[in-house]
Amino acid sequence: MSTSPPPLEAFFIALQAEILLYGMYTCLFASSLYILLCKKKKTRVVNIMIALNTIMWSLATAHLAVSFNQNYRGIFRDHGVENPTAFENNASPWICTELALENVNFILGDSVVIWRAWVLWNRKRWILVVSAGCLLVTLGAGIGVIYAFATAPKAVSVFDNPSLHIWELMFILSTMGTNIWATSLIAYRAWSHNRTIRAITGEAIMARFRRQNGILALLIESGVFYCCTWLIAIIVTLCGNKGAYVVIYMLSQLTAIYPTLIITLVSLRSTLDVAIETFHDTQYGRRGTGEFHLGTLPVKIEVQATTFSSHQEDLERGVLVIDAKSNDNALTNDSP
Repeated sequence: MSTSPPPLEAFFIALQAEILLYGMYTCLFASSLYILLCKKKKTRVVNIMIALNTIMWSLATAHLAVSFNQNYRGIFRDHGVENPTAFENNASPWICTELALENVNFILGDSVVIWRAWVLWNRKRWILVVSAGCLLVTLGAGIGVIYAFATAPKAVSVFDNPSLHIWELMFILSTMGTNIWATSLIAYRAWSHNRTIRAITGEAIMARFRRQNGILALLIESGVFYCCTWLIAIIVTLCGNKGAYVVIYMLSQLTAIYPTLIITLVSLRSTLDVAIETFHDTQYGRRGTGEFHLGTLPVKIEVQATTFSSHQEDLERGVLVIDAKSNDNALTNDSP
């Protein structure tokens, strides 16, 4: 088993890491909220993003306050320096409060990620159904974790309680699975568009996107960093290392930072779907300019023409053919 820090040290480092991430998150939240509020047209999507942004930041703030209170009580009131097990009172209502705040933020953050994947897939219903199932599994695992901690015996570490350990792993796996699902959808959508556009024009849509918005925007939207953090959490938890507390405390802020970054990219129109939409507008017509590239559309019109003659053979039948191709009209008279 790997070397594990003492509970006091692990919780103290976890609190410092959470404070650092909270400061970064607050700056990001303020910037994102400013961009959203400055939009002249407040659509329903914009109002929902403002509400989600505010709720997630409020939950992250409450989690930091509870974490600070837990560390303060553990050190000064429960004499955690002499009795390190005071930090591992899993039946404490403060721990259950932390878990409840984390679970709500996890669900909201996963919903934002799923929303991005759903938009990229042209709002297909099966994407929504499968994603809703993933969210329900995550919600069920989160409720199970809270119940397991609330009914756990006092002064027993989560690593020494099989029930707590299993529920915690189930919750982490369900949340990571939801994010991997959404990340895979986004990655496949990007790859399929890249292949199609390269076959048509020889230029990769991903190269265009990276040139316009940078590789960081793509990595943020794909969720690579976020999924890697959850993978680290699983590895540390399986190893029984108390460093898992540090990762979990960091995730309480990262789970709000990641969707806020996505909301900011959406507000700035620096997302993959906008790049794809812009490419299609360039290739197949620019909206509002009247310039369109049309495919071949043959139209055949038969015209019966009669001449004033005493002979029946003077009746002629003509065919007028109109071919609209690349905005060029070709008019041809064809007689049988």
